[in-house]
This record gives sequence, structure tokens and C-alpha cells, in this order.
Amino acid sequence: MAENTKPTLELIDASSYVYRAYHAIPSLSTSKGVATNAVYGFTNMVLKALRERDPSHVALVFDARGKTFRDDLYPEYKANRTAPPDDLASQFPLVRQVAKALNVRTLEVQGVEADDVIGTLTKRAVADGFKVVVITGDKDFMQLVTPDVELYDTMMEKKTGMDEVVAKLGVRPDQVVDYMAIIGDSIDNIPGITGVGPKTAAKLIQDFGSLDALIAGWEKIEKPKLRESIGASREQLKRNRELVKLKEDVPLDFGPADLKREPLDADACRKLFTELEFTRLIRDLPAPPLAAVTPAALNTVTVKTPEALAELADALAKASTFSLRVVAQPGDRPIGLGFGLGEGRTFYVPFGHRYLGVQQLNEAAVYEKLKPALESDTPKLGHRLKDDWHALAKAGVTLRGIKGDVELASFLVNSARREHHLADLARERLRIELPGELLETGKKARPLTDALVEQAAAWAGAGADAVLRLHAFFLPELERQQLMGLYRELEVPLVRVLAEMERDGVRVDKKLLASLDADMEKELNRLLKEIYQLAGHEFVVGSTQQLGQVLFDELKLPVQRRTKTGNSVDQETLEKLAESHPLPKIILEHRSLSKLKSTYVDTLPALCDADDRVHTTFNMIGAATGRLSSNDPNLQNIPVRTEQGRQIRAAFVAREGWELVSADYSQIELRILAHFSKDEALSDSFKKDEDVHTRTAAEVFGVALDQVTPEMRRAAKAVNFGIAYGQTSFGLSHRLDIPGADAQVIIDKYFQRYQGVRKWLDETIAQAKREEVVSTLYGRRRPVPDISSRNFALRAAAERIAVNAPIQGTAADIVKRAMLRVDEALAKNKLRSRMLLQVHDELLFEAPVDELDALGRVTRAAMEGAAQLDVPLKVDLGSGKSWAEAH
Repeated sequence: MAENTKPTLELIDASSYVYRAYHAIPSLSTSKGVATNAVYGFTNMVLKALRERDPSHVALVFDARGKTFRDDLYPEYKANRTAPPDDLASQFPLVRQVAKALNVRTLEVQGVEADDVIGTLTKRAVADGFKVVVITGDKDFMQLVTPDVELYDTMMEKKTGMDEVVAKLGVRPDQVVDYMAIIGDSIDNIPGITGVGPKTAAKLIQDFGSLDALIAGWEKIEKPKLRESIGASREQLKRNRELVKLKEDVPLDFGPADLKREPLDADACRKLFTELEFTRLIRDLPAPPLAAVTPAALNTVTVKTPEALAELADALAKASTFSLRVVAQPGDRPIGLGFGLGEGRTFYVPFGHRYLGVQQLNEAAVYEKLKPALESDTPKLGHRLKDDWHALAKAGVTLRGIKGDVELASFLVNSARREHHLADLARERLRIELPGELLETGKKARPLTDALVEQAAAWAGAGADAVLRLHAFFLPELERQQLMGLYRELEVPLVRVLAEMERDGVRVDKKLLASLDADMEKELNRLLKEIYQLAGHEFVVGSTQQLGQVLFDELKLPVQRRTKTGNSVDQETLEKLAESHPLPKIILEHRSLSKLKSTYVDTLPALCDADDRVHTTFNMIGAATGRLSSNDPNLQNIPVRTEQGRQIRAAFVAREGWELVSADYSQIELRILAHFSKDEALSDSFKKDEDVHTRTAAEVFGVALDQVTPEMRRAAKAVNFGIAYGQTSFGLSHRLDIPGADAQVIIDKYFQRYQGVRKWLDETIAQAKREEVVSTLYGRRRPVPDISSRNFALRAAAERIAVNAPIQGTAADIVKRAMLRVDEALAKNKLRSRMLLQVHDELLFEAPVDELDALGRVTRAAMEGAAQLDVPLKVDLGSGKSWAEAH
């Protein structure tokens, strides 16, 4: 058989990959709390292996339960292995279900390991004329490599052939068993020969040619200690060889030809992936049969005549509620409107499609008839209604009556979930498929306006119907989790407020940005020259590989951490290296300035509209704590305390005759901590309106308030803000640049004085372990499924979340409540001032100069009255021509 026509057998080291996936993906579970991180990683790996290597034959090989011949040969074999954690053990049955759905044969043989089955099949396959690819990250399999056998690690995307084995180990593949017999295998508890490392082992095999020759001629070894060690270990070497050598003669009742690859079972995969909530993987599956599509997609009435349009307008006017689906590309005017009236009645009104022969109504006529219903107070339901609000606004329609958003309902029910696409929710909750993904994702090359009316009608109609059904599905769940108040009184009303803020935008001084750009370019060039001078030559500073070569190979700085691509040169690494050399510090300055320049100074002018205003988008489901995030541009990450950050904020300006007003909550998270903990000392500071960090320093260091030094206050501030984030002595010592023991003393003294805080932290973690969920003051929930994990890193991270989420989440809820109260107050007082931005605990307004006093009064009252805590809320107000001046 010719080389290029050989069939390919792909043998997947399944058990190993399940463990690797478990550790590679820290935490993942379904909305019901079922752990899925190992299953998800394993599934991704298998799909990737099948997709990239495209084998003709394939099998998943698992370890069988029970003892193997190696246990009889060496009772201590794998004695260091512990039982898998509970959250991993529970996933093995799910892994088997995935294999079945993917239609990949699974193999396991009693008395031997998966490695031996792979070794036997590899030998037989090569003899039968196959090429073999072993999917693994285990170096033990290097002994199998031949011109017809290679290894491939999907996680590291690394191929291992003959040349790679020699380069990695220093021996040929046929010598790997002898080499491993010398060095042993700590993972399997096979002891190596004392005092012999990998390089010496490779040299011995190179010199003697084989283990047998080494055992026979050990007396010829020149180095006395090495000679003595090998001579005394000859029996151990023979035993080690039997342990590390893969069997190639396992009795099998099947052969390579029986492992022909079969197409995956798309229906079974879709059902299983839906249960496991693997939404991204579902999208990669073949399209479902038409029978799976909701009937509403097939029965949607397309409104094409004036008479039908009048009937729809009348039905909407009489409806007690209806759902809306706007067909439009993001940021564009609508080309059609979909409506759901319940009981399967769905409608689509096309008016902006562009293709030959299209039948549709005139846009002006459509809005003349439907605008009253869209602008009425009739309750409207949707999915991502803020996007629909913007699309309709471009057509001169102000969407009113927003009463339900399925995306927000799903987010509140499961805040740990990353995406809440309508099609995914319909698949999981309603067990139906929605048609026309191209309209929802906009990923097709064809413009949306060229989409057929029938396609748009199916998408809009099915979506509108799904919105009604999903909303009805989520309401009882919101009630059960006591989230209805958050949903109806906070999240849904905020949709309109945020939409109006996004529409207004904030003005940018492009001339100032241009000047700042030039200054930053000069500073970057200066820093670059300094970098080259310290390095001794020019190099590409943005290249992690070249930077690593300069730092570690040329300057011989100590390696801090290794990644799969080489030595780490991340922020933390450079900060540590900066303690011993000036170059890393300059690199950090260059990185920071370069990022600010590219992210804001270079980008903001291109994002401005005709009035020089930029319009960020607020994401309501971006953070599990409930905090808003922003993008295009992201205005949350502009540094507040650095000079460059202040310069960028100075470029955000008010229109002529107006000023920007900043209203910023003062230490809101610490005030919430005081409320939760009931700590008398902490609460007393806020009630007396003291500088809480100075008071904390005085309490911790045992001095009078007027004796607190700047260093003491800095330490107290670090502890105060670190408490809510699980501050450790290591973290505090790093932040303050003090010994770990000194940091621990400070933390101990803090908790001695603030015993209420200590008690609350302990009780919160204990409650989280009982209920696996924590809540904010207003009931927002954050699942913490890993709070009792046997994995220390996962458990510690969950404990930090358990403490932080109630504090940060409550702060987010209070800020949102404040936004609604301010919005209501502006309307009630008939002020022209506008709320423009929300950034962390700050609200930014634009106000006519003659309204500054009135805006200050209503804003302070609304924000400070947004929550009733045991300690008062405090708002700092400032105004000016720019954001920098106002803040």
C-alpha cells in the first residue's frame, strides 16, 4: 500500500485526558450543580482530535478497574495515587455517555492498563498497514514511536515523532524503555536509580547501546559513584524495565480494522450536550431536522398587505402583553418586526429586505400603524430588549412598556452561566430548536437585508413565541429563588435607563487626544531607548519569546514560572524581577503606557459620532456579582490614580455651556461590610464620619489617631480592602513589600480588634458550605459549588467568592437602585441634566451650568437614600469641564 493511502488509526489515551481536563478547567458545573469540567474538557479534546487528525479508525482506551500484572510484580506500583475527588469520580459515567453519543468505540481490558491495550493495538495496526496516532500527553508512549507511529497532544498542540523523541530524551524511541528503567517514573511510584538524572541516563544508554549491555558491562563505568550505584541496582533495573515497558501482546478479540470511525449521533449529542449545558458545542453540531423546530417557526403569519397590518395593529392594541423580536444587524435600523401574542400566534412584518422580487410593506406605513403599540405602556417581553430599543430608536420609535427580558431572567436564575442566547435557552428549557441562526449571530457573509423574508419570519416568529414560553418558564423559578423583586424592580427597569445612557454617550476632545497621542509616542520612544540600553541591543519588546530570551538567557534573571509556551513574562513575573533589575520595571511602564495608548488614545477618535461623542455599551450579564461592565469602548478600566489615566479622563468633556458632574460612593464596600458584620469599631468609624483607614491603623497599631503615620494608614487600607477579597499574609506582604511574618501580625491584630468582621467571615463561609450559594442584601445569588472541594485551589477560590460576592454584589445592587432613583428624580424635577456613565461606584452626569446645584441635591439624596444600612452611605460630588476635573 502506498504511503499516502494508508488508513489512520487514532488511539486516544482516555483516562489520562479525563484527569488532565479536570485539572486544566478549574470549575464548571450545570445550573443544577452537576460538575462538568472534566467532561467538557474531555469532549473538547476528542472532538478536536477527530477534527484535526481526521482518522479513518478511532478508539477511546480506558483503564479497567482492579489490579494489573504490574501490581503483582511490584506491590508499591502507583501506591502514591489517591482516590479521585468526588467531583471527578461523578463525571466518569458522563464521559462514557459522551463517548457513546460521539459514536466512538471504548476499550478496556482487565488485568492490564490502557497503555498496554494501546501498545498492542499499535503493533498490530502497523503490521496491518495502518498509520497510528496516539493522542496523549504521556511520555511513556514515546517507546511506541516509529516512522508509522506518532504521538499528538491536543492540549499542547504538540506532535512527537522520531526526531522529537531524540531531541527530548537524548535516546531513540527503541531505547526509551531502557532509559525510563534508569530514571524511573515518580507518577507511577517507580523509583529511579539513586543519583542518576535524565542526562546521565541518556548518556549511559548512548554509550552502552542498551540496558542489557549496561547491566553486563557496568564495571566499565568510569565514575566510581555512578558505577557503584548501577552495580547495586541491576535487579531493580530489570524490574523497572518490566514495569515501564508497554505490553504488545494483550489478547484482544478485535483488531484495528474493527475500529472504523462512525459519524457522531447528532441527536444524541444534542440531547446530552443540552443536559450538560455545553451550549458552544451544540452550535457546532449538524443542523437539527425540521421536525425539531418549534411549530411557531412554520406557522408565522407574514404581514404583507395593509389590511393584514391593520389587523395586527388592532390585535396589539387589545393585547394584555406581547413579545417582540426586531430583525436588524447590531446598530442598524430594523428591516422587520416579529411579534408573539401567545397560543402559538406569531407574526412577522417585513419592510427593509433588499433582494429581487421581495414582497413587503412600506416602512413608513408600518410605523404609522405599529408605533402606537410599540410606544404604549402595554407590557412587552423580549430577549436583549436593550438592543431592540436602540434599533427602534434609529427609526424614530421610543420603545416603552418593557416588562420582561428572558436574558436577564436566565442570568438571575444562574449567574454563573456565561452566555444566555435565546436559541440555547429554548433548546435547554423548552426542548425545541430555533431556526435561522444566521440572523441571530450575523456570522454569514450575506448581508442580513438580503435574507429571505421566509427565513426572517421563521426566526422572528419562533423567537417571539419562545420568549413568551421561556418567560413563563422562568417566572416560577425567580419566585422560588426569591429573585422576583430584583428582576421586576431593578434589572428590567434598568434596561431603558441604560439604553438612554448609551444613546446619549459622552463627548470626547479629539484635539486633546491627538496631543496626548503625540506625548505618549515620545514617552514610549524614550522608554524603548532605555530598554534597548539596559538590554544591550534592540529587540521586539512585544514578543514574549524575545523578551524571555533577554531576561533569562542573556541577563540570567531567575525564571519565576513556566508556561506551555516557555518562561512566563507576565505582569506578576516582571514585578518580581523588577526587585533585582531595572529592565523589568521599564518594560512594565512601556506595557502600561502602550496599552493605554492603543486601547483609548488611538481608539476613541474612531469611535466618535458626528458630534464627537462616544457611545459605550453596558453589559448587564457580564459579571456574576451583578456589576455592569462596558465595552466598545470599555470605560471601566481607565486608571483613576495614575497620571496617564487622569490625562485620558481629561479628554472626556462636557458640551459648551454644560459641565460634567461626578457622584461617587465613598467606600461603599467597607460600609456594606460594616452592615453585614455588625462590627462596632468599624461601624463607629462610619457613623462618626472618620477616615476609616486612619481609625483602622490606630486600632491595629495601638496608637492615637493623630499618631498614625502614612505607612500605618497604607497598611490599614490594604487590609481593609483586602478583607473582602480573601487577603492572605502572602498577598499583603507582596502589596506592602514587607516580610510575610510582619503581614501576618498585621492581619492578626486586625481581627483581634475587629472581631465582628472575623465572625461574619467565618459564618458566611460556613453557610456557603451548607447551601453552596451566597446572596446579596437584595437576594442576588452566586453559586459556589466548589466550596467543599477536596482540591485546595478550587476550595480556596470558592471561599474568596463566598465572602466577596455578597459585598460586591450588594454594592452593585445599590448602585443600580441609585441609578433608577436618580433617573426618576431627574424626570420629576424636570431637569435637562443627563446620566451618562456608570463606572464601578461612580455615576457621571452632564448638566447645564444653571442646574449644577439642583443636580447635586437630587443626586446626593437619591444615591444616599438608595439603601438603608446600619451605617450611612456617603456620596462625594465634583464638577468640571472634564471627567478628570469632576472626579
